[in-house]
Amino acid sequence: MSSLINKITLSQADKEFFWKNGFIKLNRLLTREATDKLRELTYNSKLIGKAPEYYTGDFARIGYGIENAVTHQIYSEENFKYTIKQLIKNELTFTESVGFELTPNKRGFYFHLDLASFSFIQAEDLAYSLWIPLAPINTKEQHGGMAYVPQKVYPASGYFSLIYELVQHENIAEFCQTEDFKFFNFPHASKVEELILEKNKVEDDFEVGDALLLNKFVWHRSVPLKEGKLPSRMAYTMRFVDSQARYGKNFLDDFNYMVKAMGDDPLTSFGYKLTDLKEGDLISKSKFVDN
Repeated sequence: MSSLINKITLSQADKEFFWKNGFIKLNRLLTREATDKLRELTYNSKLIGKAPEYYTGDFARIGYGIENAVTHQIYSEENFKYTIKQLIKNELTFTESVGFELTPNKRGFYFHLDLASFSFIQAEDLAYSLWIPLAPINTKEQHGGMAYVPQKVYPASGYFSLIYELVQHENIAEFCQTEDFKFFNFPHASKVEELILEKNKVEDDFEVGDALLLNKFVWHRSVPLKEGKLPSRMAYTMRFVDSQARYGKNFLDDFNYMVKAMGDDPLTSFGYKLTDLKEGDLISKSKFVDN
């Protein structure tokens, strides 16, 4: 079986950049075979379809739980573990993947945090996303990539704690019936926050095979794809939680209550698959995840 991941040795400057900013571009992480297989998976998956009307992200197609043997091989390879271990002390536990397709008439996501994808762990526990564009990203031409803000500028750890406390507040049901709640656009940035985020955003060019690793406390958004030679831009995102991350069933229930109160449906039901865990148990101990 041929390798899907290249072995990358990072410099001390690379490591410190990630620890300070919360994200890092990993050049040539994936082989051509890996990106070809992920593109085929994303294109053909029956789980990827038109985004529902209530969905806050404007994509041509999107789907959760998009993984197969290729996904498993990627995060199981020693080259992958070698690269990640240079940046993150603890082992990672894979949870699920998301497939996206962006076309020129779609804007993607506004600035947001991945609260829905990590709503089943405790607010302060660490989690990560590996974003893999399946088409080249050129910031001087068609764009279509991502913009992200260094956590040193505006760390989102406090936001996770705020939402964690809010959804468990004794008066949350009453609040969800108010006019104020209608203007509470979580997990997206407010207009005031967007002023700061836009000023400090970072965008990178990506070749196919490059990937972006970011922790859950990094604000990020899609960059719209302009008209050009690419008819669309597909991307594949892999979600991981730290091996010491703990199950937060109470937060999961309360978070989804607030999502439904807004007239939406939960984006993912992954947290409810962990039926062998109780509140505070390590996610990595569940038989329903693959370490």
